[in-house]
Amino acid sequence: MTDKTRKPASGKATADKVVLAVPTLNLNRRSLMKAGGGLLAGVFLAPGAMTFGPRTAYAADKFVHQLGWIKSIQFGGHFAAIDQGYFADEGIEAEFLAGGPGTDGTALVASGQVMTSDSDVEGVIRNRISGVPVKAFAAIMQKAPGAIMSLPSKPIRTLQDFPGKTIALPNATRPQVDILLKSAGIDPSTVNYVPVGTDPGILAAGQVDGYYGWATNQGVMLKERGVDIVVAYMNDLGLPGYAGVLYATDESIDTKSDLITRWLKAEIKGWQWFLDNPDAMAKLMVDKYGQRGLDLKAQTAEAGVYKDFIPVGDAAKNGLLWIEPSVFQQGIEFSIKAGDLKEGQVKVEDVVTQKLIAAAHGK
Repeated sequence: MTDKTRKPASGKATADKVVLAVPTLNLNRRSLMKAGGGLLAGVFLAPGAMTFGPRTAYAADKFVHQLGWIKSIQFGGHFAAIDQGYFADEGIEAEFLAGGPGTDGTALVASGQVMTSDSDVEGVIRNRISGVPVKAFAAIMQKAPGAIMSLPSKPIRTLQDFPGKTIALPNATRPQVDILLKSAGIDPSTVNYVPVGTDPGILAAGQVDGYYGWATNQGVMLKERGVDIVVAYMNDLGLPGYAGVLYATDESIDTKSDLITRWLKAEIKGWQWFLDNPDAMAKLMVDKYGQRGLDLKAQTAEAGVYKDFIPVGDAAKNGLLWIEPSVFQQGIEFSIKAGDLKEGQVKVEDVVTQKLIAAAHGK
């Protein structure tokens, strides 16, 4: 047998590649990935040997997204797109990294370690104020689930109900609430704020009058414990915005628009599958994709409420994940009122673009 192994100048052994003449095959990307070790095992394909419709590909494009929190049902649409092969159909190998309290998605996106991450309208505007060149291009939740939750015995339904109450609230959210109160003619000093934790049990125990959290998470958690609550959404109190706002750097949006658009096409299908199959999606998160230890009953209950947040508002009119610059203009105006931003310092086109989501929907 002839020894085909040779040593290059570096001294490392390498094997000669055998190039086979392979007829042009008209397979779609999903078929190729399913073929795995069968049809193409051990074959090195010459450039142009395989075509995929109008686009030539030799391997799936890697796309890494940094999640804003742990892997759970709130991110179900991402994993539905993996499970149902929608990313594979677009020639994408998608990866979603778990987030947590110490995760800085903005830094990871800005440094190029990940392609995209998620935030909210105010978060994207704050990034631009800080000089970080990132821009929003889609929004998963058209209605933000952030809310002040209270007990029916001492309800908080409007801003007029805040004075004299003790509310558990994140430090980052307090300036926004203060602006809302001032705009309603209410002195913020009449409200007692305490730090908020991830467990809303302090509300059920009567330690606070109000608790800030996501109605889709802590709100469902309380209801599952048999606690009846009153929910005042921040959007309804006057805070503009989406949730699950997807963003990337200006450079990525300009130079990798085709890749991000294909990723969005798969995302749209994934979130629709989630909405059509909430119970099945909850089971997939518990059994396969989510953080270990997720409770199926809780995940199923949470999955059922996203129909009130995702396919509504602008998405109901234009398609899932749609994004409107007017919402960001409201956010800019709110930041000016809060004193975080000077007039003219940031323009709406600096923080949001519609071109990618419009292309993903064929508009």
